[in-house]
Amino acid sequence: MIRPAPTVLLALITLAGASSAQQGQGIMTSVVPPVPATAPAVPPYRLVLPPGYEKVTAAGHTALCLPADAEWVKKALTETKPATRPTTMPADLLKRVTDNRAAIVKQMVADLALPDDKQPNRVFDEQILPTLKKLDALKPPVYFLICTREQLRELTKAGWGEPRFHYNRLANEASVDDNIVLSLDRPMGDSVLPVFYTEKETPDTHIKNLAGGVQQFETEMAMRISQQSQPLVFNLLAEHIGQSYFDPMKLRRDQQWLALGVTGYLTSKYAGQLTPSVKEDWLKGMTFDDPRFPVSAKAIDLAHPVEETAMRPMAVPYYNQALRRKSMMVVVKWAEKGGDASITKTVAAIRAKPPADGATLVKLIQDTTGVDLAQDVAPQ
Repeated sequence: MIRPAPTVLLALITLAGASSAQQGQGIMTSVVPPVPATAPAVPPYRLVLPPGYEKVTAAGHTALCLPADAEWVKKALTETKPATRPTTMPADLLKRVTDNRAAIVKQMVADLALPDDKQPNRVFDEQILPTLKKLDALKPPVYFLICTREQLRELTKAGWGEPRFHYNRLANEASVDDNIVLSLDRPMGDSVLPVFYTEKETPDTHIKNLAGGVQQFETEMAMRISQQSQPLVFNLLAEHIGQSYFDPMKLRRDQQWLALGVTGYLTSKYAGQLTPSVKEDWLKGMTFDDPRFPVSAKAIDLAHPVEETAMRPMAVPYYNQALRRKSMMVVVKWAEKGGDASITKTVAAIRAKPPADGATLVKLIQDTTGVDLAQDVAPQ
């Protein structure tokens, strides 16, 4: 399973009096697809101070402004209220994971018929806890550029800020790359976010709007980081279970539904105790067969799945995602009928004598646990 590094997009902050809906601005954030680890490394952007501007730092925030604006900018940064933080921040998850770790390790040993707890403990010590600590310490270098639109246009016209800032000659305006890339494994570049004001506004209005904008930005940033915490725990657990316990089985394609389904089911079980989201919520999200999705999970034949080479390349990810959902649906129904112990018995039986094909796997499950899944793995 690919573990994504979080990437956040943030738009411009405006100090204009009109609402963000009217202006089409304000702080907007959205998670975007990560850059693959194999992509060529791009040197991180480093701030070059605009001509005539100076840095003003207060209360953990740094702004770039003209000397004439420094007094009110510093006051605004000082008066910025702490961000509203959700209860799923990395620090919250760290405590929850630490408190429940021993119970989960014990369950993993039992559920997966392991000889000891070395591997389950390793995923906590080498993956989950260190990564959550990195996420908790994550603080991107952000600078707020305090200026009018006209001032920014003149700066870019003179060539300042490339490549993140660029003068658009056709529009006679500055264009801005306002992406903020958060990374746990690579150096983060400096992010410069323009904060616009108008000279007609009073200093008190400037202060109020800047303080509110910075607080909103910090709240949105905290929200985006918190939204990575729970999926991060889930993904690391799923990756560990799949790679450590099922990949060594070398299951055929017509048997892989067992690995996919059991990995998702057990990860949901463990994540339901390590995160605020309960097991049922994880399972619901993983098994929901959206009718708008190009490939229906119910129509998948797990015992005779289509080979990837027989599909158009663009169809492969859709089919495999539907296959994963169907696999989990079957395992959930299996656990309801035979209990989690039936999964453990099957895993041990496969290790002892690997089944020859998909049909043999279904028969092994029936012989070992008394649960017949022949109809469930078939297309519906």
